[in-house]
Amino acid sequence: MNSVIYKVIFRAHQQFETKNLTLSFKNIEFEKPLSIPLKFILELKKISEKNNHIINFQNIEEVLTIGNPTVDYPYNYYLVILYTSKSDTKKIGYLIGNVKNLGDIIIGVWPFNFHIKEITEDYVIKTCNDIIENPEKFSSICLITQ
Repeated sequence: MNSVIYKVIFRAHQQFETKNLTLSFKNIEFEKPLSIPLKFILELKKISEKNNHIINFQNIEEVLTIGNPTVDYPYNYYLVILYTSKSDTKKIGYLIGNVKNLGDIIIGVWPFNFHIKEITEDYVIKTCNDIIENPEKFSSICLITQ
């Protein structure tokens, strides 16, 4: 199996860094694209205005693909969602790409040791619903847009 990595490059803030920061996501592939519910991103942005532990900001400069994905969609834009669960303090991140006629789909996961078999459509929908309906279950939630 060909290993594909997505390297997300974030814009550096002049007062903190002299070079850009990066975060790498391991490619995840499914028979059919794993879609994020349409309302999720809009709701997350809305509740970030009221919750201090939900951060929403624009900072993705570029996404580089390292390797040859079996399906190479033309992405309109990218999103990164990072969150930490209070119950097990597990930190998880998803790289999401927007594709015309498919919407927002999960294309990568962080950290690399995350069990990709755990990521199913039901798992993603349950997690998205939990983040929106029960944000207190998470110690931090971060949405980074392009």
